[in-house]
Amino acid sequence: MFHLPFLKLNQKNKLNPKDNIVALDIGTELLKGVLFKVNKFGVVVSKVSRVEQQQHAMRSGIISNLDTVLTNCRLTMSSLTDRLTPEEYPKHIVMGIAGEYIQGVSIVVNYQRDQNFEEEVTEKEQEKILSQIESKIVSSGKEDLGQRIGLVNEDIEILHLTKTGLEIGGMPVDSLIGYKGKDVKLNYYASFAPKTYVESLKKVASELDLNVLGIVSQPFAVARAFSGSSNRDFSAIFIDIGGGTTDIAIVEKGNVIETKMFAFGGRTVTKEIEKVLNLEYRVAEQRKIKYSKKDLNKELSRDVQKIVYPVAKLWMRTLKTALSLCEDVSSFPPQIYLCGGGSLLPEIKEVMLEFPWKKYLHFAVVPKIEYFTPDKLDRITDNSKDMRNIFDITPASLAKFVYDINKQDLDGTGE
Repeated sequence: MFHLPFLKLNQKNKLNPKDNIVALDIGTELLKGVLFKVNKFGVVVSKVSRVEQQQHAMRSGIISNLDTVLTNCRLTMSSLTDRLTPEEYPKHIVMGIAGEYIQGVSIVVNYQRDQNFEEEVTEKEQEKILSQIESKIVSSGKEDLGQRIGLVNEDIEILHLTKTGLEIGGMPVDSLIGYKGKDVKLNYYASFAPKTYVESLKKVASELDLNVLGIVSQPFAVARAFSGSSNRDFSAIFIDIGGGTTDIAIVEKGNVIETKMFAFGGRTVTKEIEKVLNLEYRVAEQRKIKYSKKDLNKELSRDVQKIVYPVAKLWMRTLKTALSLCEDVSSFPPQIYLCGGGSLLPEIKEVMLEFPWKKYLHFAVVPKIEYFTPDKLDRITDNSKDMRNIFDITPASLAKFVYDINKQDLDGTGE
């Protein structure tokens, strides 16, 4: 797997199974943190933290008040590290990023071995092939994104470029080394963001005195953290409904082929409850949460239901528009997995079940809709016993990303 410059660990920062690491999901309504370690078997979570964000802290999944967010990050760190000795204190952090200007592209590259194709690929040749291709993706990807969102190359940051599949001579392989063949096919997922967004997250890490292991496109991380999602027979759509954004990732045959994000999440529902019932924002948010948990009496529940259903219908129309813009998808997978706090509203699943998928979008069959619960996470051991909510999926997915990009380097001692 290719590491971009600021994702790459230098020797002195090389991860050890004893190192504590923090995954931080700076959400619109909740700031979620996970304290974890990685070893050759995967991720081991030791503690989970959730801090409520103030209404002015975030806008559409992006930091709008850095001081407020920093205060909440310090509260999170304090909660995660309160029982650690100075030697155990984390040095590294991985952070998620979402928002409408975060672009993810799936790239398929066909490469021909013109010389020595009847000989086995050596480690040196594989390195040369990957290096040439990745350099080209970096330069052309920035240019393409700049044209899409109206930014010059210098204002765009590459988050990560991840190799998700390899073929040689038509055969899927994990590595080219030792195989013969002329035609090589490579699948990549590249993620880009405006530099201003990335700088605000780096500022948070710097203020916390933590080294950034990665700033990761959240829908990509979520899709890759599902157990079995990188298998070549796996296809599904992942929809993560947060407070400020809805993130979509489409996986086809084990590859993330498309990601989309739009600024419509649970906060829109809260604001409507606030307006219609004339409540303070925090009271409206608590009423929404209680409604999701079926903790309201019948009368209050009816009042909230009347408000939520039309907003959920509007969300479904926005989702339909986002999916219709997925140019690389000829036919959508028949399985949808929901996560994120916003997906707990019963009307979300209700409007999805009512929607005529085959009529408006390229679905061969009506998709099956399920929740992505923590028990479906891949290679994550929860020693905290606290990672039980579907809104914990994103920070756990960020931890899994750290394992994925470092699994070859881990010293293999396990714990």
